Amino acid sequence: MLYHTQNSSSNGTGVDATSEGHCADLIMGILVWAIFSSLFSILGCPACASVLWELLQRHRAGAPFTPNDIFMLNLTCMDFVFLLFIPTGCCNYLLWHFKIFQVATDFLTALNLSGRPLLTACICFDCYLAVVRPVFYRTHNTPTPRVVVCAIVWGLTLTQGALSTIIDEFFHSPWAMSVYIVALPVILTCNVSILCALRSTFPGKAQIHPKKKKALQIITNSMVMTCVAYVPPVLGYILGGLVTSDDHEYECLVAIPILVAPAAGSAVMPLLYLGNLGKLPQ
Repeated sequence: MLYHTQNSSSNGTGVDATSEGHCADLIMGILVWAIFSSLFSILGCPACASVLWELLQRHRAGAPFTPNDIFMLNLTCMDFVFLLFIPTGCCNYLLWHFKIFQVATDFLTALNLSGRPLLTACICFDCYLAVVRPVFYRTHNTPTPRVVVCAIVWGLTLTQGALSTIIDEFFHSPWAMSVYIVALPVILTCNVSILCALRSTFPGKAQIHPKKKKALQIITNSMVMTCVAYVPPVLGYILGGLVTSDDHEYECLVAIPILVAPAAGSAVMPLLYLGNLGKLPQ
């Protein structure tokens, strides 16, 4: 991740006493990343806390966790932990240069760049089964498979986080992009299939069954997330060479600033969810 590339020489306390950051000569891109990521942190943390509270209150009221609730709970936890640490990571990169914070930020970034797209793909696939394969969904609508899938996603995410702490620029590598290669086709295919199914089921009708409407809201949110959070990093990786052929300029002007997009996704998704629940002003 971005901290491994600092020209640092740590002393015994773990503080970089001389470095001003790897991109000190191209500071504008770093400021864009730090300022907007911090703003999304301020916006997203209360939203994530509200989503977790809503899920907890629903469970306390006796309502069982639905499959979507299970995935949403895990996704919101990832977003909340990631967003909560953003201001610390930005301050450390710009001011403090503590090695321990560098490692922690690299590790937690996996929650946003790896775990988030995988869980979004899980949500879309579960919604696809509910709408397009309802008979199969009703006969396999137990929480156990969803919990197992979430555990697998957490395992993959934490593994990528651990790798990012020992491999320089891990999140800008083809290996890290494999997450998007898997998640984006699933998200897009499921969303298109659901839209086609809803259109054929209710041609020309203004009213849609509440469960179908909920599915439509879920895939609308996922499409927004795809455009806001997932497509920009992929385009940055694929087209970055057209912007500049210099690795240093690519990192400082493309790779790091574009991390604002996944951070935006972590802040926007809980707001969309709260909006669907009617918990936000119209």
